[in-house]
Amino acid sequence: MIDIHSHILFGVDDGAKDYEESVKMLKEARKAGIRKIIATPHVRRPHFDKSKAKESLEKLRPAAESLGIELIQGYEYNISALADDTIEGAMKFCTEGTKTILLEMNGTQLVSNWERIVIHFQREGADIIIAHPERYPILFSKPEIVSRMLEIGCKFQVDIAVMLEKGLFNKERNFVKKLLKNNCVRWVASDAHNAEDYKYFAEAFRKYADKSMCTASGNSYKELINNF
Repeated sequence: MIDIHSHILFGVDDGAKDYEESVKMLKEARKAGIRKIIATPHVRRPHFDKSKAKESLEKLRPAAESLGIELIQGYEYNISALADDTIEGAMKFCTEGTKTILLEMNGTQLVSNWERIVIHFQREGADIIIAHPERYPILFSKPEIVSRMLEIGCKFQVDIAVMLEKGLFNKERNFVKKLLKNNCVRWVASDAHNAEDYKYFAEAFRKYADKSMCTASGNSYKELINNF
């Protein structure tokens, strides 16, 4: 299986704090059945230090290989970074060897020109994955936006562990259930920030996900398929 969204690189963002935590994450990912991890540190400004992420990945690679896991450089690109960047500049944050970009929207509201931004990315050849749509409350009450995102070719990646959450996360869980029921989910991922997150992912995956949602198969994600 492939985990396309993980904050496993240590010392880069709010994910793993040190090398030891990253290794713990690798071990839990291996137990969950994951064989490839796309490391996706947050990019919230265009002058993000890619060299720091690359250095962390290279230090972690031997430990990953010893566990039978391939690490691939990717990014979680926040749409707000475009305030100081261009679409062409943002394309440097695609997943390694591809033109696939994991795009994070902002908080409770979508930027008004989100559709134009997506289409501009696509004109540059990008394949757009929308990170964790269950975190954008406006989508709960605006199914027409969900439909439009899918219509223009966006793919949804949900954090499947939200299915285990209780209380305050009822709305998010119900939204993910609807997406799954209507075959709107192309990828499930961990969005892991620590080793415990991979335990939650494994439990939720067994209960709610289909293996096809973590494999590069089918007729979508051509860039990722070719890369793997």
